[in-house]
Parts: sequence; structure tokens; C-alpha cells
Amino acid sequence: MKKVLHNKASTEHRSNKRLSANIKVGFYLWNPLFWKKYYKGNICNISEKGLLISTKTQYFPKDALFEIFIPLNGKKLFIPAKVSNVVWRDLLPDNSCDKIGIEFSNPPEEYVAYVKQLKSVA
Repeated sequence: MKKVLHNKASTEHRSNKRLSANIKVGFYLWNPLFWKKYYKGNICNISEKGLLISTKTQYFPKDALFEIFIPLNGKKLFIPAKVSNVVWRDLLPDNSCDKIGIEFSNPPEEYVAYVKQLKSVA
């Protein structure tokens, strides 16, 4: 049986419509001074203010910091932890996680333009 942990923000109506996607990404989950781990995953859906990543990670505290690297025109778009909040995670019986919901408080302009471009061709 899966446990789904989320907060109020994830249950409210979204102001930005999410677009289905299948984008390979790399990301770090970390806690300053204690640990930092790199993972890979796929963005399942994306909007100007957030995204959902399908991945297999070890259990991590909900207040862990999150940094993401999205492939963009042969480069990697970096979204720093200071604008990324883990607001939702899907926990499996072994306490690992297979989905992570991320909300951006102030996404970089390059990211917003990237999402708008995706939506224009969808």
C-alpha cells in the first residue's frame, strides 16, 4: 500500500496548467552539512511553477533541498534549491520514493520560457 504525503499547496487548484512530459533529468536531494545525493528521473508533467518527477530514491525528509538539471539546447538548465520546494512525494512500503512533486517559488526566466515553448508545440 502506497502512502502519499503532501501538504495543503498540492491539494489546492493549480494556477498553472501542467503539461504531460517525458523529459530525462538529473537532480540532487540534500541537507546542508549532512548529505547530498544525485538521482536521475523523468519529468512526468511540467508547468511554469512546478513539475512532477518519476524516480526511485531512498527516503528523504520533506524539508530536504532540491536542485534540478534539465537538458536544454545541448546545455543543462540549473534550477537552484533556493527556489525549489518539495511539496509532495509518493512513498512506497519500503519508505523509498517513486514520485516527487516540486513547486518553484521564483523559477528562472529561462525555465519559464522553456515551459511556454513546450506548451506552444503541444
